[in-house]
Amino acid sequence: MLRKIWYGAAVVMIMLGMMTSVASADVGDAARGKVLWEAKLCKNCHGANGEGAYAGPRAGDGKSADEWVKQVRTPRANMPAFNDVQVSDQEIADMWTYIQTQPKPASFAPKQFPLSANASAGEQLVAQKRCVACHGDYSGTLRFRFVTQGRTTIDTATVLKQLRTPAQNMPMFSAEQVTDEQAAQIAAYLQTRLDAVAAAGSTASAPNTLPVSGGSQSASTLPWVLVLIGVAMLGAGVLSKSKRAA
Repeated sequence: MLRKIWYGAAVVMIMLGMMTSVASADVGDAARGKVLWEAKLCKNCHGANGEGAYAGPRAGDGKSADEWVKQVRTPRANMPAFNDVQVSDQEIADMWTYIQTQPKPASFAPKQFPLSANASAGEQLVAQKRCVACHGDYSGTLRFRFVTQGRTTIDTATVLKQLRTPAQNMPMFSAEQVTDEQAAQIAAYLQTRLDAVAAAGSTASAPNTLPVSGGSQSASTLPWVLVLIGVAMLGAGVLSKSKRAA
């Protein structure tokens, strides 16, 4: 009878460990979420505490973690899409959990980027599409990616390639979000900015780009402890039975 109870307890330990392991993937870590919120530059568009900036508030938005994942992968409106290499589902859950600890803002007015007096269509677009949230006036990006590399031309094809199949960690903008015609207008604006930056001859500096994504994810050791205890109990039971038989 005691042996059956022992084996039963061992099986329960193993099952609890496996169930906890699966469940832990859906549980966010608020402390890690705060770090990720800043590192992934979500704060640039949505505010340091989810209160809103260029884009609307996330604090108090009433959305579930699953709805956040859906928005990140297949976004509405002007938000670009992030793939699971740039930000994992678990990282989204962590950030969602962090934002749940923040108060809903009493009011919100979108942050406006200061445009030049005779802003071109392209300049207006980079503000409207919130490119400015990460790139500002593009001085840093253009010095770092073009001037220091001896590149002097930005054409529509270059802009389209980066929008549709972005290099490094920039998210993807669909044709519905930024049309080919709009990309051409943005290219014309960026060429003007590149000419100005190159003429200024400033020392190159790294821009505010999206950070390196991925990395190790913190995980609870409890599931593995439970599984190991269960396995050890089963092993002890088998060994004890073998000794009796001998």
